[in-house]
Amino acid sequence: MHGAEANWSKPQALRPGGDTSSSTRVIIPRVAERRLLIFISDIHLTDQLHGNAVSKADQFARFWQRISIARGKRPAELCIVGDLFDLVRSPSWFEGRARPYQGASTNSVVKTVERIVEETLRREAGFFTAIRERVQSGELVVHYVVGNHDRLLRFAPAARLAVSRAITGGDDLELHTELEFPDHGVLAYHGNAGDPINASPDGDATIGDAIGSELILKFPRRLRAIVGADHPGIEHIDDIDDVRPVYAVPAWVRQQSVMRKELLRPMAQVWNEVVEEFLDNDFVRRWLDRQHKTFALDLGKKLRLLLELSRNRVMAHGSDEKLTQLYRFFQHSFDGKMSQLAATEMLRRKRVRFVVNGHSHFPSMQPLGTQDGKPAVYFNTGTWRAVHQIGHDLGGRPSFLAYDAMTYLVFFPIDDKLGRDYEWWTGGLVAR
Repeated sequence: MHGAEANWSKPQALRPGGDTSSSTRVIIPRVAERRLLIFISDIHLTDQLHGNAVSKADQFARFWQRISIARGKRPAELCIVGDLFDLVRSPSWFEGRARPYQGASTNSVVKTVERIVEETLRREAGFFTAIRERVQSGELVVHYVVGNHDRLLRFAPAARLAVSRAITGGDDLELHTELEFPDHGVLAYHGNAGDPINASPDGDATIGDAIGSELILKFPRRLRAIVGADHPGIEHIDDIDDVRPVYAVPAWVRQQSVMRKELLRPMAQVWNEVVEEFLDNDFVRRWLDRQHKTFALDLGKKLRLLLELSRNRVMAHGSDEKLTQLYRFFQHSFDGKMSQLAATEMLRRKRVRFVVNGHSHFPSMQPLGTQDGKPAVYFNTGTWRAVHQIGHDLGGRPSFLAYDAMTYLVFFPIDDKLGRDYEWWTGGLVAR
């Protein structure tokens, strides 16, 4: 990140029945013997949209096989580093007038969050039962750091209480914006502070929320209304929700229109409509105005240019190279920011050797130098969901690789028999 500055909010710890007024830096107390500590993130459980080829309950079962062997007789600690739920990209928002980027504490938004959480807990009951049983047996302790897609839990006490009971069987699971684990030298926070589209120092709505709602959710819904919900292969359009990073969505829409020739015209029509409506949205227009910098290609201009290029001529006859060049230029404003913010935090907190983020959906282990003579490392815990990852090196034409991802990071007890300090595991499943 060149010339950028971190804008940090005070970390908050919220009890299920509490409010957003408490504000403390949360440090997990030391224990007599260092426990096995695991980090995962970005599972993005939803109430309606399709999931992975492998269920979350099955993923957790495979994950727990390794953890149960490594933890010994002590309970393991599991830290979820944000976005366990996706409360932004739920079609349930279109059942009413409320949107996830509107007032978070308004009754209509809170009630929608409660409905989404209730249905998600029912839909993923096997996953939550597996976690809760481990917690209640004393095998597992769970910590929850919120991200940008589940931040609305902070404003919905009934939903927080339901989540607490689903995960622990009790009412005392707290929500945090960051956690520090001094026994392991680890600082964990979601990481969206390094993403200008989703940075939210005060926990407010972001332009990323509006993109998720008004482009990514609306596009498949509107396309079905034109071609019919039973059109062959229409379900694949829902994969737009799996495209990462979000800047690549216009290129993905372009690719889909080329692959599905019979949908070229309706996809072009619908994409043009939703982009026009997005740019005319009051929330979006205010955000664009705030980004404006005279004589500079500011973030708002980049976003508008990316969307405008994806419309009309580009959809049918446009230059893939131009769209790819702009995507690379746009992505440059994001690359490296998360690890650079991590290095800044390490300089502020000399006892921290490791910073763990989620958010990007792309796993990473990046050395940052040394702290007190020992290696300092930035980690990204990727995701447990499907990813459609952009590639554009052959002929300049954007393409996408689809796979189910799973990443986790484990810090071991001092007396680990194999002498391990930590392990970082990541994998992808690509279907035929």
